[in-house]
Amino acid sequence: MKRAWLTPTTIVGLLGVYGVLYLWQPDGAEVLLVVTHVLFAACALLASILALKASGIFEPGVASRRVWLAFGAGMTALTISEMLWIVYYVVGQPIPYPSIVDVSWGIGFISVLASLVLQYRALDVQISRRRKLLVLAAYLGVLLVFLGLLIGHILANPGEVAVMQLLISAYYLIGDLGVAFLATLTLVYFGKGLVGRPWRYLLSSILLFAVGGLAFSYGTWTNAYVTGSNFLSGVADVGYLSAYMLAAAGGYIQLTLRLPSVDEE
Repeated sequence: MKRAWLTPTTIVGLLGVYGVLYLWQPDGAEVLLVVTHVLFAACALLASILALKASGIFEPGVASRRVWLAFGAGMTALTISEMLWIVYYVVGQPIPYPSIVDVSWGIGFISVLASLVLQYRALDVQISRRRKLLVLAAYLGVLLVFLGLLIGHILANPGEVAVMQLLISAYYLIGDLGVAFLATLTLVYFGKGLVGRPWRYLLSSILLFAVGGLAFSYGTWTNAYVTGSNFLSGVADVGYLSAYMLAAAGGYIQLTLRLPSVDEE
């Protein structure tokens, strides 16, 4: 039997090594910044390849094939976004805000959202109205808190935040929480069954994207986000890296999943 290589132990181990480098920074903050974004791009690329390969194990017309294609396309767009950041850095060009990096990221998240919607509909998720309202209330509470922080920052620093920056920040905030909301509902639906195992990784990945995205957004608003400089930046960077790793693990598990008998409808 082929030995699994992308396991929770491997992921935790790699994140542990990254955490040590993050705190130690043996070659300085500039090297850590480059290493961080190279890891983002590499893990995003791995996730996109595995997701697209996973779509190929399903017959054309099957809902699962469309779900994995949409997720793979989203990961591909996120890979492009991460690679564009590296290109900007290598050529020494400051990254404008917003930029093509943000456009690519937005396209990727729309595709990831589409994959979640397709999966949600294919599963015909049945969750009690009370549970849906509780999850919705929790996410609306988080949204209101961060919108309050954003508005407070704008009022405290009049003239420093451009309208376009405000719109992009709100887009990231609402997009992160919207995808996380749908991911949470689907994650609650999945039990401990073998079929849902890949998606537990993917949904956890999406939740970590939301955590990293919220930390990054707040750090960007307050100019506190600088890789390796503080706890908030660490939450954003570790959140994104672990999210990409879990996305790759989800695709890998789908590819290596073996069921006694599966009847696709």
